[in-house]
Amino acid sequence: GEGKIRISHELSEGEKLGTSNRRVRVKKCLDSLGIPCNLDDVPNIAILGAGGGLRAMIALHGTLQELQKHGLLDTIMYLCGVSGSTWCMSYLYKSGDWSEKLQALEESMCARLSKYTWSVPKATKMLLEAAKDENYSLTEFWAYTVVYGMLHDLDKGHLSEQQSASENGNNPYPIYAAVDERSFSKVTEYSPATWFEFTPHEASFLGYGASVPMEYFGSEYKNGELKKQKEEKNMSYLQGLWGSAIGSKTENEKVIKDIFFGFFKGEKESYSPSKEGCPEGIVKGFPVPTTEPEAGDMEGSLHSEPAGASPGGFSPDTKNKSTTENIKGGVGSVVDFARMWQKTTHGLLTWKWGTNNNFLYKCSALDSTELVKDKVISLVDAGIAINCAFPLVLRPERKVKLILSFDYGPFEPFKALKQTAKYCKENCIPFPEIDEKLLQEPDNPSDCYIFRGDGAPTVMHFPLFNRVNCPAYVTEWRIRFTMLRFLYHVGDITKLLQSARLNVLNNKDKILQEIKYIVAHSSKEASS
Repeated sequence: GEGKIRISHELSEGEKLGTSNRRVRVKKCLDSLGIPCNLDDVPNIAILGAGGGLRAMIALHGTLQELQKHGLLDTIMYLCGVSGSTWCMSYLYKSGDWSEKLQALEESMCARLSKYTWSVPKATKMLLEAAKDENYSLTEFWAYTVVYGMLHDLDKGHLSEQQSASENGNNPYPIYAAVDERSFSKVTEYSPATWFEFTPHEASFLGYGASVPMEYFGSEYKNGELKKQKEEKNMSYLQGLWGSAIGSKTENEKVIKDIFFGFFKGEKESYSPSKEGCPEGIVKGFPVPTTEPEAGDMEGSLHSEPAGASPGGFSPDTKNKSTTENIKGGVGSVVDFARMWQKTTHGLLTWKWGTNNNFLYKCSALDSTELVKDKVISLVDAGIAINCAFPLVLRPERKVKLILSFDYGPFEPFKALKQTAKYCKENCIPFPEIDEKLLQEPDNPSDCYIFRGDGAPTVMHFPLFNRVNCPAYVTEWRIRFTMLRFLYHVGDITKLLQSARLNVLNNKDKILQEIKYIVAHSSKEASS
């Protein structure tokens, strides 16, 4: 029947279809690069986009665009993102042929990110609606205020609508990372049980080989049977779930409280933006709310603020409406507001995020696992575990031979590599030896590190800010492009795109060399 859960480590039918269609395109691309190879020998190459708020979203865009420019994007089989990188992906995969439209998509992204409008009534409506659900958690609040405030876009579409864009072979197959918070706190990032993934076809627990069709994620199940179908989660909610740990707990808590109490006080001050968004206090750089619901509806329009325009440059009457005015204006009833107040306050006290029905609840096929006892699960930003989702592309069924890992995160640039090496060791997964001698100077890294190993995938790791693309500025830029910034001026967006592009431009020959080497080896293996 519809909505069946699947207990198997095999890839989903949709992923098999998408990757086999993509393989044809990759082969054509390899031929054109002068790397002839049989269809069966086409190596699976994955890109990992790390977490890191808007900085990661913008940088991944630049990375993909530069790969495209040098004819390398079509060698890629998988694109796998954490946190801010998923924001970029979820935006791209709305287009069935995004890899051919990256320039136009970049222009509309810049226009969208550098203008200040967002609509309070729109956000409020979404929140009041969300609070009616028994699984409402801080993730909904975060999604419809903070993430909306950063992306300037409320996306009511669905992940399952990206199926054709991921099946047609035009684009790499997308994987969106998350972690199960309860497992993470018990068994840490080094256990597959912690890892959770979303694709346009399925949502899955990595460690249990258990999946549910994406359209049914969040519906109620008991012992593998669908009990109550719920509407598929919208894209904005998922963007909030994947990107729920952009700041530290303290920063995130302050952000939520500032917005939340601002909502109910109806005070303009709680939103006053200043030129630079800084971690201490979200509200610096938070867009001034507009009361016109249309304000957020200018998608695709290219009227961006001139660079350096003062964030205060709005008509003086953009006054934030108080709750009472919102109730009078028909945004929601007193009961709706009371419910949202009560549930969000409760969320702040219990610090509950990403609450969703557990599709493995009382599932007898897995009755040896603790997980089946829980009616709900808590899914959060994978950046709290490993900020590059190596565990997902290292699923043996994905047969990935080369990983291009682009690190956009706030941590030292080798942290994810070291964590992954340990993850692989503990789970007997082949991974190249990470030579600590190569990882000197985390504060001033090089732009490309290559790790090879027998019978293991090759890993190329690219720190975003490094001594090649921004000598003398590495630390300064890391601080300047902090995670909890709400607003990027066009100049800053350009700097980020430029840094990301340089990392590809300066290393394109190395990437090509690794692909050649892998193809030569895999055809040898096949013939021996």
